[in-house]
Amino acid sequence: MHLKLDGVTPVPRMMLISEFLLHADFRVVLDRAVFVAAGDRLAHEDGDLAVTRPCGEQRRHPTRDSHWICR
Repeated sequence: MHLKLDGVTPVPRMMLISEFLLHADFRVVLDRAVFVAAGDRLAHEDGDLAVTRPCGEQRRHPTRDSHWICR
């Protein structure tokens, strides 16, 4: 599923995220998998995954690895 990590677009349903593509050829792997709820907004900030809840509470989850994908 394609997710926008712009900090504005809400996640359409509950998900478990362990890695994501920041760009078409740049993968980010989280230190631990993260459950996000429907309505949460995601952003990649300072090397972390920032999850903002609808109430405004923000949590940051560190990344373990990030790398370019050679195609």
